[in-house]
Amino acid sequence: MENGTKRYLETIDWLGKLYDYVNDQLFNGELVRPVITVQTDVKDRAYGWFTLGKVWKENPDDFGEYEINISAQYLHRPVYDTVGTLIHEICHQWAKENNMQDCSRSSTYHNKLFKKIAEEHGLNVVKEDKIGWGRTSLTDDTKELIDVFLQYHPYNVIWRLPPVKGGRVRSSSTRKYMCPCCGMSVRATKSVNIMCADCNEFMHEDF
Repeated sequence: MENGTKRYLETIDWLGKLYDYVNDQLFNGELVRPVITVQTDVKDRAYGWFTLGKVWKENPDDFGEYEINISAQYLHRPVYDTVGTLIHEICHQWAKENNMQDCSRSSTYHNKLFKKIAEEHGLNVVKEDKIGWGRTSLTDDTKELIDVFLQYHPYNVIWRLPPVKGGRVRSSSTRKYMCPCCGMSVRATKSVNIMCADCNEFMHEDF
């Protein structure tokens, strides 16, 4: 197994264990672990994301699973920041599974309901103009919980993309974009901002 693949799988494994721990400690074990991925956010817009649709399916009849992604280019941040991003995305999952609308403006503006959910699940919340109540960080109590986890699962499995101009690694002149909800895909010959009109979601570049 190539070293990069090994480190990637180790990182996914670490994030999965962290998810289970956070779910148990902060969400009463109420959630089902989604598919956890590490991908680069080519637009550099987010530390991570949660898909509103169950986009991972083995066949067309499969009920599917949600996805939580941690953006690869930010894995070098301090461990509390990476943990904070994961908890932030788990809050979105909690809202979705409890039929709560925690964002508006094409799922980019975090409303006061998200603030309430995040504060109830171990995060400090600060408001910013473009993303609303979306700037989050760990509370001191949550840091203590995470310190216990880190004693058994040190954060030493960082996987990073090689430094490439624009943050992209490509072997093709075309780009494929996919909707995180319905899975519809389109191709373009240059970098574009594109939305799925059916789902009202930004489409992410697929590698």
